[in-house]
Amino acid sequence: MESSHTEISSKQEVINVLDIFPELNQGLIELLEGFSQDEWEKETCLKGRSVKDLVSHLIDTSLRRLAMDRDHYFSEAPEIHSREDLVEFIQSQNRDWILATRRLSPNMLLSLLKSSGDELVDFLGTLELHEKALFPVDWAGESQSENWFDIAREYTEKWHHQMQIRDAVGREGPLYETRFFQPIIDSFIKALPVAFNQSNRAEFTVAIEITGTCGGTYFLEKKAHSTGFVEGKLEQTSNRVKIDQKEFCKLVTNSKLKEAIEFEAVGDSEVTNQLLLVVAVMS
Repeated sequence: MESSHTEISSKQEVINVLDIFPELNQGLIELLEGFSQDEWEKETCLKGRSVKDLVSHLIDTSLRRLAMDRDHYFSEAPEIHSREDLVEFIQSQNRDWILATRRLSPNMLLSLLKSSGDELVDFLGTLELHEKALFPVDWAGESQSENWFDIAREYTEKWHHQMQIRDAVGREGPLYETRFFQPIIDSFIKALPVAFNQSNRAEFTVAIEITGTCGGTYFLEKKAHSTGFVEGKLEQTSNRVKIDQKEFCKLVTNSKLKEAIEFEAVGDSEVTNQLLLVVAVMS
């Protein structure tokens, strides 16, 4: 499996999405404004969730973030004893909101989407990038995150749901252009060590090549139950994985069935198949 991409450093710089965030949000507004009723009701790749449901969900994530982080308002705290408890709590909140807002019209949702999105971006712009975020980016294996990464995570949430909406109606739009897409790849690769650390193999190295204009080659090493990025070259490991950048994003956002994900692999399949465990959403 030959590589045509430059191998990159394991060191990742701050991912700053504040300048592009308003354009991302506006692109969705402009798309939705031209939708027919049938397009609003189109089912997305998330079974049982329509385009209208995902728009409602995007509003919910903005409002919840503003309530907690800007207004310091928290509802009754749930009992969380594990990651599974946290995921179930988040998903139950998602379900409750979507069911409650199905009675709202598309015009109402559009108005709420715009106002909540604008307020969220304005608030995120007030945060000090290197201060501690209110919540860690769990899917990246962090117990504590800085604001810049949590803001980037918020951007990935808005990006991938907009992409799911666009896929449902067959209008890809500009989201794979470098200005929108590079922050997505830069964020999602941080989920790689978490997945590969779950391998039963005690020690290994693996090279993951994400092909495309925003991709690169990432070299992971597992030692003593800890996996992280290291400097390396493809020829230094027999374990290699190659996946297209769009396919990678569908994988990590659960936008495609795991068994349908297309990738190439050589080496120890017990190691390389860990790629299918990479996830960058709370599910």
